[in-house]
Order: sequence, then C-alpha cells, then structure tokens
Amino acid sequence: MKFFQYIVRICKWARGAVVFALLICFSLYMQFIQVKYKQNITDFLLSSVFFLPQSMVSSVMHFGNLGTENIALKKENAKLKLELDLTKEYAIENERLKRLLFFEHHWNYPIFLTQIIGHNPGPYMTTVVVNSGQADSILYGMPVFTTNGLVGKVSKVFSGHSMVQLLSDPNARTSVIAQRSRVLGMLFSRENGEMQIQVSSYADMIAGDTLVTSGFGGIYPKGIPVAVVKHLEKNNSEVLSNGSVELLQHIESLEEAFIIRKNPEWILWEEE
Repeated sequence: MKFFQYIVRICKWARGAVVFALLICFSLYMQFIQVKYKQNITDFLLSSVFFLPQSMVSSVMHFGNLGTENIALKKENAKLKLELDLTKEYAIENERLKRLLFFEHHWNYPIFLTQIIGHNPGPYMTTVVVNSGQADSILYGMPVFTTNGLVGKVSKVFSGHSMVQLLSDPNARTSVIAQRSRVLGMLFSRENGEMQIQVSSYADMIAGDTLVTSGFGGIYPKGIPVAVVKHLEKNNSEVLSNGSVELLQHIESLEEAFIIRKNPEWILWEEE
C-alpha cells in the first residue's frame, strides 16, 4: 500500500516537473522567435482561453432570445385564436340575422333584439329577464323568439327591462299545429319541467312531427317553430291524449332573443 502511495507521489512530482520544463521551453522559445509569431501565438492562446466562457454566455443569450421569441409566438398565437373565434362568432351571427330577415318579411312586424340578463331561481327555468322595457316600446304580451324557435311572451314590463314567461312555465298554454297533418294541439309544461302536448286521441300526429304556432290565442303570429314530437301515447278510450315534445329552442343555452313588436289582438287575463 505504501509502495503505491510512493508511486503516486512520484507521478505527481514528475507531472509538475514536466509542466515546469514545458513552461521553461515555451519561455525560451518565445524569446527567440520573431514578433509576428509571438502575436499569433498570443492571440491563439487568448482566444482559446476565452472561447469557452464566451460560448457559454452566447448560449445563455441564445436561449434567452428563444424564450423571448417563444413568449412573442404565444402572444401571436393567442391573438390569432381570438380572431378565429370572433370570425366564427360573426359567421354564426350573420347566419342568424339572415334567418331573422326571413321572419321579419314573413310577418311584416318590426323585430327588436334583446339580451338575456337573468332568470328566475329554482331548479326549472320559467322566467327570464331581458334588458329591454318601456323605453324600447316593449309591451305586455309581445312574443319572444329566436331563429331556432319560440321562447315565450313578455309577462311584465318595467322602464329598462322586462320579464319573459317561458314555454316551460306550467302556467303557460300555447296553441300549436302540426306542419305535416295540420292537427291542432295544446302545448304545456308539467311541474317537473317536461314539455307535453295534448291532442285529440284520433288526431293524425306521430313522433317527429314539427309543431308551429297556430295563430290562435291573439298572442303569437302563425308559423313560429316551437317543438318536435318525441312520443305520443294515444288512448282511444279517452277524448284527449298526451305526448312528450322537445322544444326547438333550448332555454338553458339562451343568450339573446328577439321581441316581435306586435300588439296582442286580444288577451285573456288570468287571476293572479
């Protein structure tokens, strides 16, 4: 063991001696060579010594620049994504407004755009609040719809807002007609929010029939899409049969609606 330690000490001493001898030789060599060669050697040594630190600094700066570029690209990507989303929204709005023009020309009534700003508390939506009121010439009983289908009617009017009674309100009753067979029925909602239709037990109505407003009742103009029949249980032993329907305009996704500025032809006032 001591022998190996002795060998290691000799190697360390020899390495130091070799390095010392090389330095002496290099110094003597630098004394006798020409000046231009001295400058070349000096430049080479300095560039070699400083190359590694400079390379590291350059790499750090490069990654720093990449980080900055990455942030800029993320911002640009977010901006492009926002512009794409807005373009899609404008396209949807444009399509909706084109369909709205059809309704306006079809009924010859002015139409007013309004925003949904609230709804009634509770598990089932029966009423929504819109940001249009007396200041916008909104009156009680005016129909409310979207380009998908009927929503309900204005039930209370205030100065700057109004309340809209939805078709899903159990107190609401809407006269409808089947587009295919022209069968008349009455649309209503159960207490649990399930939409139903009541028709004659001998009526020609089947699942898949589209229901539109009949024009009876003095509130809604004829022809507004309302719902689609899902299932109809006919009971030949009874005069009337009930069936389940699905509204064309889902209330939970409602953001805006249109009010038809149509004065009700007549209104059946219910006791409150």
